[in-house]
Amino acid sequence: MQHGDIMELKDYMNKLFYPKSIAIIEASEKIPWYIRGIIERGFEGELYLVSKEKKLFGIECYNDISELPDNIDFTIIVINKRRLLDIIKKCIQKNFQTLHIFSAGLGEYDDYGAEIEQKLHDLLKNSNTRAIGPNCMGIYSTGGKISYSPYFSTKICEKSCVSFVSHSGDLTTRYVIKENEYGVNFSTVASIGNSVDLNFTDFINYFNENEKTEIIAGYFEGFSKYYKSEGRYLLKILKNLKKPALILRGGVSEQGKRAVSSHTGTIASDSKIWDSIFKQTPAIKINTYEELIDSTIAFYYCKNICPTVKSILLITWSGGKAVLGVDRIVKLGIDVPKIQEPTRSKLQSMISIGSILNPLDLPWIGRKEKFFEICKIAIDEPYIGGIIFETFAPLEFDKGYEIYYNNIIRIFKYANSVKKPFLISLPYFNVIQREKLKNKFVKDSVPIFPSIERAAKAFLNLYNYQKKQSFYSKS
Repeated sequence: MQHGDIMELKDYMNKLFYPKSIAIIEASEKIPWYIRGIIERGFEGELYLVSKEKKLFGIECYNDISELPDNIDFTIIVINKRRLLDIIKKCIQKNFQTLHIFSAGLGEYDDYGAEIEQKLHDLLKNSNTRAIGPNCMGIYSTGGKISYSPYFSTKICEKSCVSFVSHSGDLTTRYVIKENEYGVNFSTVASIGNSVDLNFTDFINYFNENEKTEIIAGYFEGFSKYYKSEGRYLLKILKNLKKPALILRGGVSEQGKRAVSSHTGTIASDSKIWDSIFKQTPAIKINTYEELIDSTIAFYYCKNICPTVKSILLITWSGGKAVLGVDRIVKLGIDVPKIQEPTRSKLQSMISIGSILNPLDLPWIGRKEKFFEICKIAIDEPYIGGIIFETFAPLEFDKGYEIYYNNIIRIFKYANSVKKPFLISLPYFNVIQREKLKNKFVKDSVPIFPSIERAAKAFLNLYNYQKKQSFYSKS
């Protein structure tokens, strides 16, 4: 696909993510999540089930592909690898547009599987049918009302949508569910496995042009062995990014490269190549799964207020946590500047205990009007780039806590109004209450992180994106 016209790629991707007709071969009660992930979202197109069963989920089933109409937009194939080539031939003969090949045990498994996979690639290469997989979980499209998992959010994303492409199915599932928990909505998601046909770069290309995508995220294990020039293709696409792209690589170590081979059978790339890619493009390098989670949250809520100054105002209740937090922030290369005069003296006159040097250590005044005023004055300092506010879940959500919470929201809204990202550190203490408070913040569109350090890493990626965007817009 990488040498094809962008409009041709777009047409196939639209069939994949927004199909008007879907077939599942072979549908079974043993794998009900595909069927549920479609019917429970109110899919409005035609759904065809090929199965040994006469009826599944109230839907009449077909015995064979030959009974299905031609030109079906999207087909999910869940069969043993020994029957795969025969089934794919039938799909191609009936001009099925796009396929999701769930079947595993191919190029990532053994020589026999690799032989089948090569033949599969050759079949697709010479056809008008495109495919993801094999060895992948499939597609999630909120606008298309389809999902390989019934547990993903059913909310159709209208704005600030995230699109994600991943070589790993389980990582995709965990990532989407976690992001949904923190209020992040997706337009399109693809778990693509071994990439025998459509590859990682094809999806980055599509997301970059897709008006429903505002943030791109990706988990990459290696270039498809079927497209030797995919690296050059990816570099070209990333050089012309129109939106944030957060990319996490697997297979960085030698042992990790071995694991890539047995996971998706792709060719793990050299870190020097990727270092060059990140230097030459606006793409953001993500180092860990947790950083991918956090950075997606940060960009989802703050992408229009990326910081222009690499410094943080830290607001806490505890002096000890403040000290440790500063250590972690500074270690990341972010400044925690001292509040300067005359502001420092003004703030000092407003408190009787605590500290206003930065961190702002402000015990016992969270329910008072001056708590908001102190934070507002500090936020206005031109050498402050963003704010990390650490708080804890209360034992009881009483009227007093509601006053404190409303003060936090006032500070959050003010920070946004002056274009400085406001990030909450909400540690895992008193877990049940934390979940309640987290949901309350999410409802108010406040970005939440489990620690000061993780919030700071997300802030740093916002800053790095702004810096890269400024550089590449001038070049």
